[in-house]
Amino acid sequence: MDEDWSVNDRGEKMVLEALDRIREAEDKIEEMRHLVKEEIRSYEQTKSDDFKKKQEESQAKVTALLHEIEGQKKEELQKEKDSLLSEANEQNQNFKEKYEKNKESIIDHVIERVKKIYGSQ
Repeated sequence: MDEDWSVNDRGEKMVLEALDRIREAEDKIEEMRHLVKEEIRSYEQTKSDDFKKKQEESQAKVTALLHEIEGQKKEELQKEKDSLLSEANEQNQNFKEKYEKNKESIIDHVIERVKKIYGSQ
């Protein structure tokens, strides 16, 4: 009967050791699961930060491009404005010259018509 007790103790001891190993393995798995979750969180944060940085860089490039285009358009509009003002000044000057040149003959023509219509008195 002592032999049965000894075998039973050894079997029980082996079962307890196996249970301890299983518990240790489960603890290690839980620890590894926790580490993997942390790594995933860290990876997601890194990728999120990278994305935000690239988004900001992209936005800065778009803003710079829009400023450049706006500057070009302003320059084009200023050149067109200068050209139109120059053309208007030239036409105004031509009109003044023609007016001065023809002023006397127009006045003489009007006086002659008035004399014809009303007679000279």
